[in-house]
Amino acid sequence: MVKISVIIPVYNVEKYLKECLESVVNQTLNDIEIICIDDGSTDSSPSILKEYQNNDERFIIINQENSGPGAARNRGIKEAKGKYTYFLDSDDYLELDALEKLYDVGEKTDVDFIIFKLRRFCDETKEYLTSPYYDMANIEDEFKNKVITYQDIKKHIYKMVVSTPAKLYRTDLIRDIKFPENILFEDNVFFIESTLKSDKLFILDEYLYNRRIRDNSITTSDESDYKDTITISNLMVQITKDLGKYEEMKEYIYPRKIGNTNLIINQINNPEMKEEFFKEVKEDFKKHLDEYESDDFFVNKLNDKTRHIFYSGINCKTSEEFILSIKLFDAEHKIKKLKKKNKKLKKENKRIKSTKAYKIWKKYIKIKKKLFK
Repeated sequence: MVKISVIIPVYNVEKYLKECLESVVNQTLNDIEIICIDDGSTDSSPSILKEYQNNDERFIIINQENSGPGAARNRGIKEAKGKYTYFLDSDDYLELDALEKLYDVGEKTDVDFIIFKLRRFCDETKEYLTSPYYDMANIEDEFKNKVITYQDIKKHIYKMVVSTPAKLYRTDLIRDIKFPENILFEDNVFFIESTLKSDKLFILDEYLYNRRIRDNSITTSDESDYKDTITISNLMVQITKDLGKYEEMKEYIYPRKIGNTNLIINQINNPEMKEEFFKEVKEDFKKHLDEYESDDFFVNKLNDKTRHIFYSGINCKTSEEFILSIKLFDAEHKIKKLKKKNKKLKKENKRIKSTKAYKIWKKYIKIKKKLFK
């Protein structure tokens, strides 16, 4: 029986493909199948795949017209025969014992999927980089290296690392789950659906995957593509509703859907793209206005900043005004915190001055001054 199906979407990566494939064929776990979906490559990637297939019967090569990584992964899921499924990006590479370690954890724990850490490395400098996001630093240590449920980490789910190469899935779990096609950031939706459908999961606190930082990689996008994040956020919300988890998860969904727009707009450098993105945000927020204002949680329990971002998106006329509005809110919030802290310090100062120890110290200072005049 095939233990793990490795699914690799391939598109014009002739420069990096061999390094990727070598990291798979040389895995310490041999009982795998390697499903490569050539997504309409126009370089030598197809011939490289053929070369590997001729030398290794574990390779399955599927050719399709260029449809994007979502469609390629969906095709791979259809073909997968392994007990577990792993998705690998064709310009990156695995640690050579990665699949064996993941398989062993899966068999020992009987979980639906495993999440693990990944490192990024610079293609030019070959320097390895870590980050709190990919290290899952926001996840409490008590939930790492043990079997948990999504409820244990539900406050983190909508801001966790969603990258498919940082997961090993039980194939039965994802057989009927689809990546959105013809859209970027599709792994966000897949992650949310698979997580909310899972019974048990495992967070492995170990680096097993190396992600290349380069131009035109599978994870690098044009600034105009950021508009896709609006559609993706709506799909994440809809899936949560369809699975009957919305009431349970809404306090985490609102900050993800609304707050994410502020994060993204500040990442867009092109003024025209920034303005275009803001227009899309405004229209999306307007569509949800009635729904949100009829929700008691949104009106009375949602944090003030998220609600401020939402109404700024509706009322502001330009992206610049939107950004300044949120900066002003942050500044006012900071001032309020400082005033509150100052008030506490004054109260504490008054309390100290009323203590016997302080009065003795004051007398000591007076005596000391007289003695050393």
